[in-house]
Amino acid sequence: MRSLRERPVMPARVRGTESGAVTTEFTLLYGALLALVMSVIHFGLVFNAALAVTDAADVVLETAQLAGGPDFSPLDLARAVVGDDRLVRELSVEVVGAAGDMVVTVSATAPRILPGLPSAVSHRVRGPVERFIPEGRR
Repeated sequence: MRSLRERPVMPARVRGTESGAVTTEFTLLYGALLALVMSVIHFGLVFNAALAVTDAADVVLETAQLAGGPDFSPLDLARAVVGDDRLVRELSVEVVGAAGDMVVTVSATAPRILPGLPSAVSHRVRGPVERFIPEGRR
């Protein structure tokens, strides 16, 4: 049985050949780790923009549903709901009303950190036009 103090000795031709191996391994892993962290940040920004677009679509639909409501600019209302111009880019709003039904589509682009990853967000909501019918006409 061997004692713990006795270690096999490496031959001289093998000793010292791993010079710089740790640096090379770190460099290779650093690129993959950086890409992973940046993609997590990118998807966080896209998710945050998707939440803002969803809120904007809901508010624009609520305002558009009011019968006889004041004229409003859907784009200005959506920008007011989103708040920060850095959160979404290229914000567009489409309001379509037909046969007592309202459809609101809000689309935008989230800030892009890594090229090639998706950054477009869109949300569509649908609801009836609210109208007041007097008691005698029901």
